[in-house]
Amino acid sequence: MSYPIIICEDNPIELKHINTLIENCLLFHENFFQIECSTNTPQNVIKYINESLPTHGTYLLDIDLQSSIDGIDLAKKIREVDVQANIVFTTTHDELAPETLKRKVGAIGFIEKGQIMENYRDDIYGTLEYIKRLIEKSKEYQQKNFTFVIGTQMYNFNQNEVYSITSSQIPHQLIFLSEHGQYEFYGKLKDLEQKYSFLFRINRSCLINPINIRKIDFPSRRITLKNGIIDKFSIGKATKLKKILLSIN
Repeated sequence: MSYPIIICEDNPIELKHINTLIENCLLFHENFFQIECSTNTPQNVIKYINESLPTHGTYLLDIDLQSSIDGIDLAKKIREVDVQANIVFTTTHDELAPETLKRKVGAIGFIEKGQIMENYRDDIYGTLEYIKRLIEKSKEYQQKNFTFVIGTQMYNFNQNEVYSITSSQIPHQLIFLSEHGQYEFYGKLKDLEQKYSFLFRINRSCLINPINIRKIDFPSRRITLKNGIIDKFSIGKATKLKKILLSIN
């Protein structure tokens, strides 16, 4: 899984320069990062985040975008969608740093564009290395717990509390069932399956936590969870389910 990098810089020459530096840096990161959006307008960034719903994105934003939306406003909109966003401002206006604190966008750093090329490159490389470490530490924590975001709130559940996650009829929305109730949040089953090794996909639209299986009826291919919810598993999952249950017990 690679993590998206989004760049917004109104100067086309500067935008190309940043792209080249980052592409060279990514050669040493073995697909950990991927440039997903590189644009000179904040509207394109907003369109990207609303359509792709990224998580742990890295956003390099110019503050003065020569638009009705400046970089700080854009960062606030990003934070509403990608709560775990890593926001970095690339700017010649470092005096605006206090303004970013005042407007609570949670930037992790500033990179001055007016410095000599070697220092500029080293700042970008160092920032990406720092973000990589942050994401890796977050992944270690999340492997032990199940976390998701609803609006501006982040929820955290112990593995044992997780029952199932199923697709909703609403596009990109998932339904999470735990021993404490039901929650709905935006995400993709594929991403959760890759992120949480303790989850098992029983069919195209459902992930379960096998530790909370109460009964499996193999002839009818029905699974009953400890909360009483019943779902069917695909025929090709039977052997794997047996192995999982034997390993748990």
